[in-house]
This record gives sequence, C-alpha cells and structure tokens, in this order.
Amino acid sequence: MVATFSQPVCDGETEGEAKQTIESPSPDGQFAFRYTAESEASGKTFDLIGRQSGKALARVAESGVDPGPSERFHMTVLWRPDSKAFALTAKLWKRGSYVAVYLRDGANFREVNLPELLADIPDKVKKGKKFPHIVELNSQSATRWRKDGSLVVEIENIQDGDGSTITANRTTVLGFTPTGQAKVLKSTIKFATETP
Repeated sequence: MVATFSQPVCDGETEGEAKQTIESPSPDGQFAFRYTAESEASGKTFDLIGRQSGKALARVAESGVDPGPSERFHMTVLWRPDSKAFALTAKLWKRGSYVAVYLRDGANFREVNLPELLADIPDKVKKGKKFPHIVELNSQSATRWRKDGSLVVEIENIQDGDGSTITANRTTVLGFTPTGQAKVLKSTIKFATETP
C-alpha cells in the first residue's frame, strides 16, 4: 500500500519563501511527511511529523546545499497497514535509490540497520565482455509489505558497454525481529543481457 497524498501548506510563490507540502499520511491518520524546499541554496528536507501537531518527529532525508547535476530528491513512502512501520525509497542521485526502514518505538520511529542490499553482476555472467558504463547502481525500491510484516525490496543494477546491456534484478524479503533487527528471509536474483 503506497500512500500518495499531497496537500500544499505554502504555495511558495513569493521569492525566498519556503515551499512545503504535507504528504503520505499513515493509514491510522496519526503521521505524515512534510517536504520542505527552503531555497536553491539551502536544499530540501523530508520530515516525519505528527499529523495533528505538525511537530517534526524525525528527519528522514535531506539534500545537499550545493546540488550537482546528478542530484535528485524524490521520496516514496510505503506504510505498513498497521502504521507501525514505513519504508522510504529515496532517490538522491540519478543512478540509483536506496531504501530506509523505520519501526515505531513508542511515540517515535527509529531507523533499522538493514543488511547490505546489492545486485552484483559476477564475471561469469559477463562472459568476457566489458560493461564499463553504470546506468543504474544497486538501485533499491521497497515494493510491498507482506501480511507477516516482512518487506519486499527490489534491487537493480544495470551496466552497458561493448554494444550490449546487462541487468541484475534481485528480489529480497526482509524480516524484522521483535527487537527491530532486520534479516534477509529470502533472496533471488535474475540476469538479463540485451544487444540492440
């Protein structure tokens, strides 16, 4: 279940005024996210807030103050149906995204340390060809929460060169212990090579 809700808080038409939106409310209506773009010089922020109070509970993403040509700032929130966890897919540069998971801890949420999520392309799959250009580098996306509370994450790695493209797609199921530790429950990987 992806919550996609956007409510402008400030239209930001005045030069120098912050642009803010409230988006991705939790299923129980208690929480949401505030996206803020202060100015080109100060960057962007994405904060978890209490929906009634508007109080910031956690800063979950922040852009650099000096954006380069590769910088992006796109957030997708995937709430667990019971509102006790959410997965954030954050795209901060053009060649990939990462997943962060937060579990509810009393009135707040805390980030979970995730295992390394890679979709490596071994040499035997490359069959002696060179793929020096990175199109996408271990780009992670949270795709769905399962009924048992585990999370499905997709990881994609794309490289090209020598007139062809090679892609690695890894699907990983992450489980969470009662103490909030993450572990890989299942992982599968597929490779595809395309020649135009």
